[in-house]
Amino acid sequence: MGRWLSYIVSIITAVALVFTMLITDTGRQLLQNGIEKLAGLVQIDGLLNTDGAKEPGKSGEGDRKVCGTCHSDKSADFRKKYQHAPFVRWQCTDCHVPHTVGSGKKEFVVEIDKLCATCHFDRKNEMAMPVKHPPFAKGRCIDCHDPHASDYPRQLRIPEQQLCQSCHTVAMRYAGLPSKHPPFAKGYCTDCHTPHASTGKGLTKLPGDKLCFSCHYDRLAERSMPVKHKPYAEGNCIGCHGPHATSGEKMLRYPKEKLCFSCHVDKAEQTKVGYQHPPFAKGQCTGCHTPHGSYNKSLVLEPGSQLCYLCHGKYRSYFSMPSHHPVDTGRIECFSCHNPHSGPGKRMTIAPGNELCYNCHGWLREGFESLAHAKKAVGRAGKGLCINCHQPHGSQYRPLLFADQLDMCKTCHGKIARAAINHPVGPKYTDPIRGISMRCTSCHGPHGTPNQYFTLEPRTQLCLKCHGEKRNQDIIIHRILPKKK
Repeated sequence: MGRWLSYIVSIITAVALVFTMLITDTGRQLLQNGIEKLAGLVQIDGLLNTDGAKEPGKSGEGDRKVCGTCHSDKSADFRKKYQHAPFVRWQCTDCHVPHTVGSGKKEFVVEIDKLCATCHFDRKNEMAMPVKHPPFAKGRCIDCHDPHASDYPRQLRIPEQQLCQSCHTVAMRYAGLPSKHPPFAKGYCTDCHTPHASTGKGLTKLPGDKLCFSCHYDRLAERSMPVKHKPYAEGNCIGCHGPHATSGEKMLRYPKEKLCFSCHVDKAEQTKVGYQHPPFAKGQCTGCHTPHGSYNKSLVLEPGSQLCYLCHGKYRSYFSMPSHHPVDTGRIECFSCHNPHSGPGKRMTIAPGNELCYNCHGWLREGFESLAHAKKAVGRAGKGLCINCHQPHGSQYRPLLFADQLDMCKTCHGKIARAAINHPVGPKYTDPIRGISMRCTSCHGPHGTPNQYFTLEPRTQLCLKCHGEKRNQDIIIHRILPKKK
């Protein structure tokens, strides 16, 4: 009986002592100090005065006294740069449901996937967007954000440069590629992607080319050009460029010598046949074409023959010579004879040999093909070719001859030039029919005639055209070759 009485007295004394402490200022202070020492929170009041943080509101006082007693492990979070407003105010019960000591349960005022939206209702519009980041769609905000405090902006759990790659490990495969998009290389994924939701696939901040032009505004001017590359016109920048990193320069999806052929397969076939333009054979398409927009058809850098002169400038002077193909007047251009990619003829001509010339000078085909000139004569360029006598671009001698007519004919017909008896030719003698100096072509048709020796008229009639006064006299035909011994 005495023992139980002593127990009851002790309990009453203890209760009286606690009650006394609670009703006096000194008592309350001693009790508070004891709790703070026990919880390791002696410096909490000072830590609450961080930049951007507010003094703990009256509504948080109770949470601080109760929650801080056990959750002393959170004291370090008050030293972090970015803090959740309810956390820094000790408004724990804004998110958490109080629990019994030692239960270990984490209960929230609403379901965890709906909790953040109770305050962050500004994100409600994003939930209606068609493309959502899976953690955001599932309400798993804490997958990326620390709910209490962080040293990184927006309370990210780890730096942005590392956060995305912690899930999107596929991006690591780009790490060793030489050509990287600068934002990607620096880990600034949110320069292009929104972390929550978007109207465009890939969670891009803007649709299509608008995203690219938000930085690459120097390319906007090409949108006004009359001729545009189809992918560029459609805003499909990633049709040619990888958005993250590639092995090709300028972030091209393929090496530049293969990129164009991945779509222009018909041109790729041309690399296997005929005579090829060296830049084309090497896939150096941008040597002649611009990849985005141009004022010229086929996206070429310069119009018509001006494009060719960028590399083949020496040929420009040919078209100002006394005799030349009419490239300078625009009647024809380099492409009238040459295929810019590959052709069946040498130097990429659109047709081989004389067939090229017959495209324009077709009336000469029948006569010339029947001549020894075409059948037997072997000149500097080959057997029976027009360019044995004619310069294809321009010449000092008409019509596009490689040399003065007399000198040129002598390169093959030297025996006639050295004959003891010969018809007078040269600048000292005048062709009375044409009024110019006497030449080989005063009597002979070099491309073909139905007469022996390609004479313009049957032999006697030919002579009488100039020597009409001899019509009723005996005519001695010139011996133009020495007699055979």
